[in-house]
Amino acid sequence: MRLAQRLLPLITGSLLLVSGCTMHISENTPAEQDSDTAALPINIQLQRIHSYPEGGSQIIDASAMQAGDILLSSPIGPTSMGIRLFSGSSVSHAAIYLGNEQVVEAVGGSGVQIISLDKMVDHNSKIIVLRVPQLSEQQALSIRNFSESKVGIKYNYNGVALLAPFMLTRQLCSLNPFSSTFRNSCMNTLAQIQLGSDEDANGKFFCSQFIIEAYNQAGLPITASAPVWVSPVDLLHMREGDIASLTPNKQLLYIGHLKRGVVETAAISVKTILGLD
Repeated sequence: MRLAQRLLPLITGSLLLVSGCTMHISENTPAEQDSDTAALPINIQLQRIHSYPEGGSQIIDASAMQAGDILLSSPIGPTSMGIRLFSGSSVSHAAIYLGNEQVVEAVGGSGVQIISLDKMVDHNSKIIVLRVPQLSEQQALSIRNFSESKVGIKYNYNGVALLAPFMLTRQLCSLNPFSSTFRNSCMNTLAQIQLGSDEDANGKFFCSQFIIEAYNQAGLPITASAPVWVSPVDLLHMREGDIASLTPNKQLLYIGHLKRGVVETAAISVKTILGLD
């Protein structure tokens, strides 16, 4: 046990550098320390890379969704693949479900647009549905009104270009896995230096920036972080049971997968065949 405790800093540091993701280390509660299954007197949490919660994913249809739900997806094509590989995430795009089979998104070329839900399903290999707790009907209506007023606004290419290197340098903030306060302060400082403020966006939006701004306008901020600091990956890690890089005001609820990726579907099929479900 003493040897394990001595090697722990080296092991965890190596894991952190190799994984390149946020981890949090804390002491186990007295009950966990007394448990026969507790190998070490600490609890190590790694930021989850996969798109489903610990209990596994579930497929839902549109009837399970509500206006205001956040849709995180993986568009079909090499650009999305490159973003996912660069960020080490399973998603690269974000949109908002407006109800009535409509989705609002900010995309390169078109800027802010409202499309049909069917079109989004056709153009993405995976779609995850998350929900902001306590969203009222009035706030959902405010999000729709804001979205309709911004249709045609240009895409924030400059914001995306700045966000890419920030995704790398922000890993420096994870070098202290023991303090979430340090990580938040470090992240905010780097973001201010590298990304600036929303005043620099000139009224333009990229996908996740638009979502944060829409909820700000509705009076239910998802996070205190500036919209131009938030990527689709950050929204994914704001879900329950995960470790957020940018702190949410309230953790997002996982509702289900509107569309599941090929790899995950194959893995679930194998479990079913082997009777492991």
